[in-house]
Amino acid sequence: MEYKVIKAIIGTTALSGAAIAGPIDTPLTTPPTSNSGDFCNTLENFGTLYKNKENPYIQEITLSGRFHGQYAHVEGSDVNGNNFNEDYREIRRLRAGIEIKAFHDFTIKGAANLENDTSPAGGDRELGYHDFDQVQLTYKKKDILGFDSLALSYGRHKLDLGQEASISSRKIKTVERSAISNKLSGGRYTGILASAERNGVSGTVGLVSLDQSDFIGNWDAGRAIYANTSFEALGGEVLIDAFYNLDQGTIDDQVDVGYEWAASVAWNGTLGSWDLMMNVAFGDNGNDTNPDREGSFYAFVVMPSKEIIEDKLEFVTRYQFQASTEDEGIRMDSRYARFAETGATDIDRGRGDSHQSIYAGLNYFFCGHNSKVMAGLEHETLSAQNGNVDTTTLWLAYRMYF
Repeated sequence: MEYKVIKAIIGTTALSGAAIAGPIDTPLTTPPTSNSGDFCNTLENFGTLYKNKENPYIQEITLSGRFHGQYAHVEGSDVNGNNFNEDYREIRRLRAGIEIKAFHDFTIKGAANLENDTSPAGGDRELGYHDFDQVQLTYKKKDILGFDSLALSYGRHKLDLGQEASISSRKIKTVERSAISNKLSGGRYTGILASAERNGVSGTVGLVSLDQSDFIGNWDAGRAIYANTSFEALGGEVLIDAFYNLDQGTIDDQVDVGYEWAASVAWNGTLGSWDLMMNVAFGDNGNDTNPDREGSFYAFVVMPSKEIIEDKLEFVTRYQFQASTEDEGIRMDSRYARFAETGATDIDRGRGDSHQSIYAGLNYFFCGHNSKVMAGLEHETLSAQNGNVDTTTLWLAYRMYF
């Protein structure tokens, strides 16, 4: 099978790279002790197997691991005014990966999902290989063609639209991203991306296939263009993203995308002693077998946050509003209120023409983002065809990575 082949290639490359690199003169990790600082340092550097910038062949070999577990209690009322409450426990993410830097300009990296937890939707929790998260080969050169850096990458990519999606799940401030963020992002697309940076302005443009197999896909499905740019402005950083489906016209050409095109403009900076993120997004749902799910959509997100205890305790709040021109053009996030709603059929559940949510939570850092506990409370309201849905979710989560 394809994933076994790539695992063999990556493993062989890692072993051969270590052999080429030669012995490591000094250990890069230390065993954990009762001192939390030593433990956190070990956790942060645990995955570094080899590092030597002077070696002409292999400069670095790094393993990575990620575990995200969470609990949610959801209660509310459905479109018929009936009350409900449900509890959910989920292994949200369990990943392992490897990254190899070679010949100074090349990087190969891959990460696999080691769980398939469908228990919140009434399915099973399965541990073991499920699919690949990302697999990429990247060539990057500094000071070339007038750019500070220029990179070319081919493989399975996660394309980020919006500020929330641009932040890794290791470091997001809320237990789950907003519903509009999950609408815009989340797919893994095979494609080729070119990225460049000059004088503090960075940008990426790429052509991707909408085939979403569990490894590097083919080019038999539709194609899309992705582009983004970021730069400093208005006292912070501006991020602009866009995604456009070149083959819009049939449902088959929108494989797991959910829209024809979308764009996002975000600003991230500070306001007094607060960190502040603001994001507007808009797009068109494209064709659908149900015309109520077509039409345009738009959204706004604002997220202030502040450290209460430096490097230990953070407060965060977020407000999101999204709406559409059709009756079912937007929907609530799949975790977990949409599962708990009882007054709609499975196909209509969580869909409507306007949705808003407000989240407030605390994050406690044991070892920065490498080990942290997250807690939050989120209230949502959805305007649906047959009535309104109101839900409140209590979130508890533990995040760990190396």
